[in-house]
Amino acid sequence: MGNISKKKRRKKKKEMKRRKKKRRKKDEEKHDDKVIEVGDYSNMEAPSSLKSLCRYVETTLLPEDKLLQFTIDKEVFGGDRDTFLLPEDITQFAGMEEIGATVVAVYMRYLHDVLKQANMCSMVGFIDPATVSANSGTIAERSRLVAARLQKTGGEQIFMMPYNPGLVSLGFCFYDFQ
Repeated sequence: MGNISKKKRRKKKKEMKRRKKKRRKKDEEKHDDKVIEVGDYSNMEAPSSLKSLCRYVETTLLPEDKLLQFTIDKEVFGGDRDTFLLPEDITQFAGMEEIGATVVAVYMRYLHDVLKQANMCSMVGFIDPATVSANSGTIAERSRLVAARLQKTGGEQIFMMPYNPGLVSLGFCFYDFQ
């Protein structure tokens, strides 16, 4: 009788592996369909700066197999780091498709630069999307990282933290600890 349960477990395990492999393949195919082909952006309803960025992707990044590199200063997320945007990140953003944490981080860096020019950095803090992403560590680890970031401020800032409960592409949580 013990052999039957072992056989069933093996069979079930094998079936789960097969389903997982099939799902992974389906996800890859789905991702391939989502990548926008770079084309004529002149007719696209978008700000001229976005059209220019798309033309830059088409004329420079893709032909030369390049990517965009950004340095995110310590004052943005609490630690220096470099990050990269791929041409696909930009075309997905331009096509109003789901975007990744890297695109959100670069946008948050831009917002920080705008706040810096307005001398308002002390009012708003940012939490790195990579630290709260579902793909980074356990819930407890992510919670500790968020708590540590909030504790460094002394409670004088409103925090902007990306949050995706799975129902929307992107939301932001604002925390005011006054």
